[in-house]
Formats: sequence, structure tokens, C-alpha cells
Amino acid sequence: MRDIAGELKEMEGVEGVMVTDKSGRILYGGEVPDFKVLGSMALVIADSSQKLVMRTGQGEFESSVIEFSRGKMIIINDRVQLLVLAGEDSNLGKILLFARRVLRNLLSHPEVLQSGPEMETMVTDSRTSSDDVQIEAGGEKLGETAAKPGTGTSKDEITSMEAPTKTRKETVIKYSETTPETMETDSAESNKVSAPSIPEVKPPLSFPELEPVEVPDDREGMKEAALQIYEHILLAMSIGASKIMGVAPAGGMLRKSLPYSECPVILRDVGIRSNASLDFEKLRDNVMKADYDLENIIEDLSKIIWSITENYGRIMGYDAFRGMVRPEFTEIDRAYSGAMKALGIRERIHPELQKIWDE
Repeated sequence: MRDIAGELKEMEGVEGVMVTDKSGRILYGGEVPDFKVLGSMALVIADSSQKLVMRTGQGEFESSVIEFSRGKMIIINDRVQLLVLAGEDSNLGKILLFARRVLRNLLSHPEVLQSGPEMETMVTDSRTSSDDVQIEAGGEKLGETAAKPGTGTSKDEITSMEAPTKTRKETVIKYSETTPETMETDSAESNKVSAPSIPEVKPPLSFPELEPVEVPDDREGMKEAALQIYEHILLAMSIGASKIMGVAPAGGMLRKSLPYSECPVILRDVGIRSNASLDFEKLRDNVMKADYDLENIIEDLSKIIWSITENYGRIMGYDAFRGMVRPEFTEIDRAYSGAMKALGIRERIHPELQKIWDE
């Protein structure tokens, strides 16, 4: 893997190379600065680009060229995903041709992909916020870039490369910082083409119709009411993430978002189910065994929701995050608003989520 993918790193203008599988695991890429952040971003961008291409009825998404204010990034999508970071003055045309050749070489050696180190699913822990996002037609912009003079592999080497035999669908995205914030309304798209209709993702989870909760007078009843509310809040977050990112990436990000060190008792042996939801039954069991009172429950579950919100907000922007959970959170507010206020739950929820209820 290092020998094949590392060829790209030797090219003039290339600053980093990463290879991930479809579930989001990083097979190669430790040399990329902040590779977890960029890998998570690339996963979201590739998924959104696929939905955009499907809306136009043009087939499968294959590659994106992204231009930052201080650099560039190429994402090539196949059985694995290849991400290339390049300098501001690099020649993207040459890099893209060479990157495709490297990816074909990787795919022709499946044993290399299977032998790659099993690395953690990508999740961010820093920098956020995007500004203006523009999507342009792919081929024209790429052609302009390739025509610019630049240094790198020799002219003979580039001309000897075998050009792809089929038309590529490419998306060029320009924005000034790092993370997309404009995926709010696309939460019901899917990975299947069904032209001319618009496909929708059907997550394995469905949000139930909620009945209003009345807060009991006894402490045990109050604890049970709080757990019921928190269970549906966490379920709503899992459903929203699955709509946008797909089940496997959403489950991986949720796993990495859990504050195990801050809440070791309530999260002991709590994992993520195959449908990307938190194992709330195990969490509930931990609460009962530890004899948590109401304040302990609210304190720990507020930390958990806060941590998840911070991670998703950093990756896709808080506007997009609110957009993906808005339908379920609106239902939660309809059914549980009075109980959340009476129990002191609402005031402890992350302020970015409270904005949904304040609209």
C-alpha cells in the first residue's frame, strides 16, 4: 500500500495522500496532516456529490476537485476512495491523471487493500466552519487547470499515461475554509439511481410517533421519563446522520463521538448497533446498576449529546447538522417540550440543538 499510494506523494505539488474504504476506515494516510478531519470531510463530500450527480441523472459519482483558499484536494471514488492534497499552485490536471493511474494499480492488487492496517473510523476533533460553496461543471474547470503551466512529473510521463476509456463525472467545489455547511435539505437522498424520479434513503431506523409525557411525582418515575426522552433524542441524531452519511460512516462517527473518559460509568460496554444507533438498553442497565439519581442521568446524558453535537457540527457545520435532525427534533419538542422543561433537560441540551426548538 505504501509503495503504490506513495508514488503520488513523490509528485511535485502533492502534499498528502489518503486511501479509505467505503465504511470510512483509513487504509493509508498517516502522513496527511489532520487526516481524520480531512477523511471525514471527504466522506461527506463524496456522499453529497453522489446525490447531486444522481439528481441530474448522469450516473455514478467518480471524482471531485475541491479548491480551498490555500490549497486543493482531489477525491476519486471507486471500490476505495483516494484523496490527494495538493498545493495552491499545483497542476491538478497532471495530478488527477496520475492519481487515477495509481488507483487502478491499487485496485488491481486486492491483496494490498486487504493487508492494509485496520485503522479507526474517521472522526474530526478540530476546525470547522465553511463559507461560500460553489459547484461548477466538472470538465471545463478541470481542463482549464490542466492547461496551466506547472511542475511535476515529466511531460513524457504524462503523455504516456493511458487516458480513461469512459467519460468521467466530476464535481469542482470551491470554498474558502474546510467543512461544508449546505447539506441541510438533502437528507432524504439515496445511493440508488431511479431516473427520472429522485431517490430517497430509507434508513434501517424509523422514528416512532411520540406520545406526550407527563412528569410523575416520584423520583423513579422522573428518572424513567428522563431516560425515555434521552433515548429518543439520541435515536433522532442517529437517524439524521444515517440519512446524510449512510449507516456505516454514521455509526463510526457516533462511536468516536462518545465521551467514554468523561462518562465511564454510564457508557461502560455501551457500543453502537449495526443500524448506527446507540445501545441504549445497555446504557439504561448501567444507570440502574449504578443507582443513578435524576441529576446524574441529566448530567451524563447532556455530556454525551453535547459531545456528539460538537463532532457533527465540526464536520458538516451546525446549520447542516440541525437540518438533518430537524424533523425528529420537531416531533420531540411537540411531545416532550413540557416534560423537558419540568425535568431540567432542555436547558442542558447543546445550544445549537435548542435553536431547532426556538424556531
